Amino acid sequence: MKLRKDWHIFYIVFCHFSAIFIFLTGFLPYNSRTKSSSNWDSSLPQELNGLSLNPKHLYTPKLSKLVLVVIDALRADFILGDNIQFMPFLSDLHDKGLACTYLARAHTPTVTLPRIKALVTGNVPGFADVIFNLGSPQINEDNILDQLATHGHKIVFYGDDTWLKLFPKKFVRSEGTTSFFVNDFKEVDNNVTRHLNFELNQTDWSVMILHYLGLDHIGHVSGPRSLLVPEKLREMDDVIKKIHQQFIEKNTAIIVCGDHGMSDSGSHGGSSKAEVEIPLTFMMEGCKPDLKSDFSNHLQIDLAPTMAVLMGVPIPSNNLGSILPGALGNFEHTQKLYAAYANARNIYLQFERNTENPVYQRAVKLYQDWLTNNATKNENEIMDLFLKAAEEMSNSSVENLAQFDLYSMILGIVLSFQLLLISAIECQRLVNWQPTRFVYSFVIVTGVFFTICHVLTCLMIDNESGICLNGHVPVVYSLGLSLLILLLFVTNCHLLFNRTEFRLKKLGSVAEIFLLSGSLLHAFSLGASSFVEEEHQTYYYFINTLALLLMYGSTRRRESVLSLIGFMGLVRISRCWNQTGDKWINEPDVKEWLNTAANRTYLTISSVIGATGIFCWIYSNLKLSLLQVIATCVGLCATLAYRAALGSFLFYYPQSTCRGIAEAFVTYISVIFIAISSRERSSSLVTIWIVLTSLLKRPHNLILTWMHLLQYSLIRPHLVELHPFYKNLAHYWIGMTWYFQEGNGNNLSRIDLASGYVGLPNYNMFAVGFLLSCATFSGPILALLLDIHRQNLESKGKTHMYGFICSRMLITLIFSLIVTSLRFHLFVWTVFSPKLLYEGALSIFQLAILLLVQ
Repeated sequence: MKLRKDWHIFYIVFCHFSAIFIFLTGFLPYNSRTKSSSNWDSSLPQELNGLSLNPKHLYTPKLSKLVLVVIDALRADFILGDNIQFMPFLSDLHDKGLACTYLARAHTPTVTLPRIKALVTGNVPGFADVIFNLGSPQINEDNILDQLATHGHKIVFYGDDTWLKLFPKKFVRSEGTTSFFVNDFKEVDNNVTRHLNFELNQTDWSVMILHYLGLDHIGHVSGPRSLLVPEKLREMDDVIKKIHQQFIEKNTAIIVCGDHGMSDSGSHGGSSKAEVEIPLTFMMEGCKPDLKSDFSNHLQIDLAPTMAVLMGVPIPSNNLGSILPGALGNFEHTQKLYAAYANARNIYLQFERNTENPVYQRAVKLYQDWLTNNATKNENEIMDLFLKAAEEMSNSSVENLAQFDLYSMILGIVLSFQLLLISAIECQRLVNWQPTRFVYSFVIVTGVFFTICHVLTCLMIDNESGICLNGHVPVVYSLGLSLLILLLFVTNCHLLFNRTEFRLKKLGSVAEIFLLSGSLLHAFSLGASSFVEEEHQTYYYFINTLALLLMYGSTRRRESVLSLIGFMGLVRISRCWNQTGDKWINEPDVKEWLNTAANRTYLTISSVIGATGIFCWIYSNLKLSLLQVIATCVGLCATLAYRAALGSFLFYYPQSTCRGIAEAFVTYISVIFIAISSRERSSSLVTIWIVLTSLLKRPHNLILTWMHLLQYSLIRPHLVELHPFYKNLAHYWIGMTWYFQEGNGNNLSRIDLASGYVGLPNYNMFAVGFLLSCATFSGPILALLLDIHRQNLESKGKTHMYGFICSRMLITLIFSLIVTSLRFHLFVWTVFSPKLLYEGALSIFQLAILLLVQ
């Protein structure tokens, strides 16, 4: 019987993973871009309404050499704000009129891979590039590097190895540095700068690209207010000075820009102003400052067409950016207007909807009149009209880039719905629910009907859905995939059919009703973007209300009042530790106070108290052998030593070049020792998880882990009277409350990348992904393991985890429906898509661990 039950759970979880994958393949859009490259005939117009144009005279290069310096995570205020004092040479160039900086906006998601693509293609990459950011595929779209190489320019590159993966065999000389090892602040940039002396003395190249990573790494580890930021800005200023002094001359230029910005927490990926605002700085003869520049004037994608015009190569075929007129200071009016016309015409031809743009039509008419009458007065008006038309057509084109596979999305939703019903029926004995034959008949008929429709759609209709593969591979493969989906539906219907009658016996206690209704209300509340951004408020309200209801229904009134008031007090203190969400993210919190240089004493004391409290809780509440207790103590001490080695604490600790790798290794060894010397499985799992995540968390959150354990000790006795299903729901709520208290959220910039590199001497994608997931979802997983431990103690090894499974499937199903209906919403890529990725990752990680511990 136990084997059958375990098989049921395995099947449900496996199918849930499949449903998530099917839905995401349909939702994450692919952009309908042509793979053809621009050339002189297609990109540069030869005539205008019968009027002959000569590109060889109107479109000539103004630069013989170009150096592009990309400084990862270079916020706009690092160059345009008070921080410019840390870059004295660049500031001096601005004062002398030898440099011009334009404020530009990067599209979301603000992570490196899609931003590099935007810089070189002038197009807006899809949201799916967030996933590919860990493993960059070769770019197959027309871009400025391909155009430069095709037209005889030789390119050298040094820096982020993402470029080498995107553009293999495009550089005559190159060396890449690993972009993901965020603990490296110096070597990663020194490996770029050490090539400068050699390259600046060479004459065989015309374009040099440098991508510096140190500033981004400092942001991830220490934040934008770190004392290391001014030091890094001075280093970058010295690099610019060195290039300028040995390189700058007539017909040459240096361009400095960021790939994305940096949030106030030091990360990136979201859509806050600090993350999307980047500078575009030109050091060249004739550049003119943009006095009207503001946040909405320019886009990051404007750099690609501007570089193409400066170097005299065709603009990439899929470009949606506008040329920066201030960078064309040395161009004659005829050349400027022709470049603006060619750029606007390129965008105009990409989508049929652009034919309705009256601004473009007016600009073309005025340009034709200007050429015919040899006018000399309307240049600025025509230029502005072309730029305005390009901007309007670009915005319209961006809206049409995303194409959803709605069929795959619906298929994933239907599978999720069936699995949710199966999970709910499996736990019927726990909540006294039993389904009727009518429910079975409805589900069976629906499933069979949908399956038949799927097969017919894939085999008989010219369907471009990725789930069908029709038109891309032989029909036999489409038939095989259809049969696999048919098998899933038949199995689901069989599981649903072999259940008993429905009869609602009782609703349960007030707390149980609140847990069930609250879970449903929370799932539907995610249809509002504000509830997604401020989801932590929902869980903070739910968990405190649950405590009050448990206090009301408890038979031990006096003890309940004291312990639950203590629980709510700790929840209130913990929520002040890390601000999260969107509305109050910049408000001061305990984390910010502890991490100021003047308060390192308090950070040290709080971390030591936290580690001590964690050890005492483990020793008092879990069944461990003496050797496991010793290993736990060693692991927590090594965690403190690791942070001391990084200079986080006040007390003296010998500094080493390995930056705490040895200390972190001791903690990992301790975790392994606890696992292999396990005496009571659930206690060992809880201990392993606490020790491991204590190492991965920032030092200010160490005492927060102890407070979480105290919260659990205070509320756990009051959960005894609940049914097992509702106990699962309560633990799930507690885990999500801890998730937000640790500073996590639904924005990609809330991910602490530094936690994925703790103790790693080199970058490893799988190790980094695992450690990053452990650190991010430490709260929900800890609550899951504590629930398993509680059940092992109360039920002698029998665990009922369908509450967790139903919670994950309910939220995934409802949110999939919400995202499908709002796929054209204004905030779909900035709010709903990151939330969908978080939910998918949490489901996969939490249910995978549930399978391992069952």
